[in-house]
Amino acid sequence: MGKLIISLMNRYNIDNMIKRVLIFLLVLLSISGCQKEWEPNLITDINDLEGRKVGVNLAWEADYILTPRTDMQLFRYDSTPDMLLALGYDKVDAIAVDDSMWRMMDKNSEGLIKIEPEIKKTGYGWIFKDKQLRDEFNAFLKEFKKTETYQKYLQSEANFEDDYEEPEIIMSGKGKVLKVAFDISGYPRAFREPGETTATGFDFEPLKHFANARDYQLEYIGTVYDDSVMGLKNGVYDIGGGYFSIEYAGEAESLGLFVSDPMDEVPVYFVQKIQRDITIDLEAMGE
Repeated sequence: MGKLIISLMNRYNIDNMIKRVLIFLLVLLSISGCQKEWEPNLITDINDLEGRKVGVNLAWEADYILTPRTDMQLFRYDSTPDMLLALGYDKVDAIAVDDSMWRMMDKNSEGLIKIEPEIKKTGYGWIFKDKQLRDEFNAFLKEFKKTETYQKYLQSEANFEDDYEEPEIIMSGKGKVLKVAFDISGYPRAFREPGETTATGFDFEPLKHFANARDYQLEYIGTVYDDSVMGLKNGVYDIGGGYFSIEYAGEAESLGLFVSDPMDEVPVYFVQKIQRDITIDLEAMGE
């Protein structure tokens, strides 16, 4: 076909520049025609990823969980959209995310699959300056997990996609005021609605129930994660964190702080492409 078109170009004396353009297009068509059909190379054993390239969010729980492994090459990304683009352009073979992030991806993209079973079940907790207060929270949490309210809390997490609505929790504590520092951008686990002075999110639900049960008041200090941790270390705050995975516990404990038991169980999964081209709503994913 290519020889026929070039012969026709010569016969009808087509301009040399046009010839070069047409020949270039023919080369591209030839290359694309020789490409092998894309097929997914899905993970079959989550404990054996020899030679695989895996993307993670920098310093998120998947990063901490997978860093000790030597059977893969880990690529760290500053944002979820960057990580998804790397997967889309085959820069990595898979990415690793927690279940809530997977559900957002599942809703806002096409062409992705979650690999079962989970890599690990992790969870989220709070950091405390005082060990006695941490132990008091853990004791409350143990009993709270037996209640219907807690089961509804877990169900709300399981059904979460991208719109968080906190159930009505009327604060009733009249005693000591606990200063709670949190990263205001920790949606959906700990964040502040525009124009509000309080705080909300999945992490705050058990904490608010704890304050009511033990007659504490909560003062909400919106800040950034590093400030909340250093403020705890320096005695400025009583409780800190928000979106704090128990995978980070070692860092907090190295500063003389105390991490609670996990408030929930959050699976972490590998995610892969099942088609050559994937579509992603980057705005919905935080771009």
